[in-house]
Amino acid sequence: MPLKVYLRGIYSTALTKILLDEGFEISYPSNPIIARFKVRNLNVKPDAVIIETSDKQGVLVKGPSEKAEKLVRVIVERLKYVILRKSIVAVGSVYKGLIVGNVNGNALINLGSFKGLLRNIGNLKNGDEVLVQTVQPIWKADELAPLRSNIVIDGFYMGLTQNGTVTFDDSLRKSPRFREILNLSSILHRDGWGIRWKSTAAKAPLEELIGEFEELKGKVKLVRKDSLQSSEPLLEGESVYRLDFPCKNLLDELRSTVVPTVKGHHVYRCFREFGAAVDLAELMLARGADKSFVEDCLDRFIGFKSIEVGSRLEFEHRKLDGTILNLNPGVVEAVDSDFLTVRRRISGSGFYDGLGVAKEPGDYALTRFKPGGWLIEHMYFSSRGEFKGVYVNINTPVEVVKGLVRYVDLAVDVSAKPGEEPKVLDMDELEEFYEKGVVQEPIFSSALKALEEAKLRASTIQSGELNKPYSST
Repeated sequence: MPLKVYLRGIYSTALTKILLDEGFEISYPSNPIIARFKVRNLNVKPDAVIIETSDKQGVLVKGPSEKAEKLVRVIVERLKYVILRKSIVAVGSVYKGLIVGNVNGNALINLGSFKGLLRNIGNLKNGDEVLVQTVQPIWKADELAPLRSNIVIDGFYMGLTQNGTVTFDDSLRKSPRFREILNLSSILHRDGWGIRWKSTAAKAPLEELIGEFEELKGKVKLVRKDSLQSSEPLLEGESVYRLDFPCKNLLDELRSTVVPTVKGHHVYRCFREFGAAVDLAELMLARGADKSFVEDCLDRFIGFKSIEVGSRLEFEHRKLDGTILNLNPGVVEAVDSDFLTVRRRISGSGFYDGLGVAKEPGDYALTRFKPGGWLIEHMYFSSRGEFKGVYVNINTPVEVVKGLVRYVDLAVDVSAKPGEEPKVLDMDELEEFYEKGVVQEPIFSSALKALEEAKLRASTIQSGELNKPYSST
């Protein structure tokens, strides 16, 4: 039987194309998906869920372990240029844990393979056993998992809660089916458990709702306070994967096989304020407008071509472990063909990474890159204009939209001081992420290719030939 998947978010059309090609079915397809793919309106509980991440840089895949893993494997094999992380904890798992410490008034709880924090601990003390539940994914091995003691047995349409009350998502309260579902709540045998109805219940047949309620009641029996303390969960939650899409042009190409799509669609749609502009541009394409003309207009409005000398740019520097750094912003000094040169003021003290050169008051950097390129050059200067060194960052293709520059740092870098040979830094870090499956082979290979170019660029820059052009690796 084919797996059924529920999708929502800006990547839905491209991912639906992949999943239908691979024999999956779409549960509760949105109206645009029904119109674009001519799929039936399948109102059946899905086996797994795909939703966009809060920052819209990718998707979360959630579901039972084997089903979620199969779904992720298919997407990664088709897209290839994916940064993949799996949550260390299954979300919604219930454990009998042991309190082993106190962190800022929160209970530190040992759960075997990981530790977590429980707030509002009341009279609990070290050595006490407590029933707790994981509430959100964690991506780092040393991260403490947020926990709760008010257990929720979660499903697709509803969650069973320990407070005995019936509540509704706001959108469901406005649904024509609100009264019907409220009446259903009054006749279900809840045995003291409450129900938190989700918006997904609005379109579900009654038999679907009753079926899930009975399924969740069966899980309630597993959650017993008199259970023995163990590293194994009393109730297994959902596996959660995060898939980041650093090469969004591949998704643009997939989407364009289904519906008119502008170049940069998924980059632009990461910004809510530009959605209307993208919709208008694609409406023009659907009505026969010249694609090159429409894309050029959009680029001049919100893309690379909207950047001028004097424009202020912010830098969102993402790392492979999910950390996000905001570098010092800068002002565009030059727009040279496809390249931008940005002057950034250096703040703080200490030493420049990879150079061992001290930061001094008045230092500045000239940061140079090509939108869509895999390299970013940082050339450091003193207040007197003396060259201090160069640091070439190897990263995923640089995205530039209005005042923001965004990319994922691929860990490996190249640095060079004046008169010295370039040094490769942190290659072992990239290799570790590759071996763990976070970085897929095509990204790893592209990084190695970019590394060779970075060594050439660092050698050229430290020798004083700052303006020699480089390739579009």
